[in-house]
Amino acid sequence: MLICKEGLSNKEKRFVLNILENTVDLYSDFYVTKDNIRIGIRENSDILFKYLGKGDVIAYEEDNEAGIGLVTGWSDGSARKYVKILTKDEHLASNLLKIINWNANIDLFAKLKKNNPLIKVFQRNGYSFKGDRGSEILLMRQYIYHPQKEYKKDEEGE
Repeated sequence: MLICKEGLSNKEKRFVLNILENTVDLYSDFYVTKDNIRIGIRENSDILFKYLGKGDVIAYEEDNEAGIGLVTGWSDGSARKYVKILTKDEHLASNLLKIINWNANIDLFAKLKKNNPLIKVFQRNGYSFKGDRGSEILLMRQYIYHPQKEYKKDEEGE
């Protein structure tokens, strides 16, 4: 089952740590930027957990330790929310993007190395080219309103 949420329990943190330790970031695209410095998330899991505690969103498959997705930018109030995917499994990457896209009610961005094969996965999931950044490209997925989400909330009394 796919999970998309803010914050993590201690058990979930151990699960995510295992993914970080066992999944190689081949293209160095799984990072956050702080004060114009790129910080690798795999090597700095404390930053990941800090950001998740402040509102960033994580996605993972409950029974699959092959990768995770992250929406970052909530915790620092950034105007752009970036999607970061750490997996070499294109099918899992697509599933993570689908759950992130469904649960995010904002425009989403992704910055990937031009030789990263996940670019195709992002494009198949509604992300379009927005700009060239030297060795990277900027992709964007415009938010699509889902009336079913509003209906569900109304039924739950929220």
